[in-house]
Amino acid sequence: MRILLGYSYYPSRRDVKGWVQTRISRLRHAGFDVQVFCLTPNPPADRLSWPSLDQLWMLGNKSLLDMYAQLAHACQHYDVFVNWNGVNLHPDFVRQLPTFNVYGCFDDPESSEDLSKPVAAAYDLCMVGNIAELDSYRSWGVKNVRFWPLGFFHDDYDPALTKDHILHGDRSVDISMLCERESPWRQDRLDKIAVAFPQGKYYGADWPAGILPENEKIPLLQQSKVCINLHNSTGPINARTYYLPANGILQICDNKSHLGKIFELGKEVIGYDSIDEAIDLCRYYLAHDEERRQIAAAGWERAIRDYNECAVFSLVEKYAGELMRFHTRRLSDCNAYLRRHRRRALLRLAWHRVANRA
Repeated sequence: MRILLGYSYYPSRRDVKGWVQTRISRLRHAGFDVQVFCLTPNPPADRLSWPSLDQLWMLGNKSLLDMYAQLAHACQHYDVFVNWNGVNLHPDFVRQLPTFNVYGCFDDPESSEDLSKPVAAAYDLCMVGNIAELDSYRSWGVKNVRFWPLGFFHDDYDPALTKDHILHGDRSVDISMLCERESPWRQDRLDKIAVAFPQGKYYGADWPAGILPENEKIPLLQQSKVCINLHNSTGPINARTYYLPANGILQICDNKSHLGKIFELGKEVIGYDSIDEAIDLCRYYLAHDEERRQIAAAGWERAIRDYNECAVFSLVEKYAGELMRFHTRRLSDCNAYLRRHRRRALLRLAWHRVANRA
């Protein structure tokens, strides 16, 4: 299966292109036939909001349509196109692509109205990172939707960690957290945790200790016994859900009902419904070290087996392969379609200018 993976080149992360290319090299080394395509016009830039994208499409913006023409040409050589971040492609254009088209999104429900909801139904398959939001996609008219776990990446853990070390090795940090504390709806919960466990290590924006240097992240995680994971809304969806167990930590995570669809509750992970319950659970497992180690080791085994980057990416082949046998490859000339669209857009733009002068 030949896969073209579209990605967003946003300015907030340094060297996005290099990071993506490195990841793709690992996937290709593992046997996947995959290449990448940048879906950001004039990169680096933030993603286009839906109103901006729709307006640029309607007016035939040159930068946008030039990128679309390049993508249409590239897709002729692939079986599957994946919009990994769900960005910058107008649904009218997506419907013209000859490939089996997959929509990926890891920003629901916070960004649904502005990102995923207006475009998702144009794709042949939607692969959604938030397991709690699959029914939302179905309510938007999406026929094929599957859960696509975010997973953890090669640089999120130390592959030298072993089950024996989790079960018998020393860990000197009772509790740690790597997350921002700036959002007002998080501060009260995070402050409760910090007061309950003053011996903990807390890093991120607005924490007194500030942001932990990247080279100190894995050493801290692999010295930590327990971590409380929390979300802004539905989930679980954040990267911590996967890299905490990959580092041998006992994860105590919210969104308990949906968490149980990703890990086995009570065996691989611990779920909670309130921050007070989370604090009580943390105290319990710090006092019952053998139970903590057994659950942490089982969570590590599950994460390493099912949520590493190759296992996660293989789901694209699995789910697309299941549906492609019912898919008729589109034979439309996408570039000819774009040329017609550009002419119509120029006429609309001219009409708007005349109307505004009048």
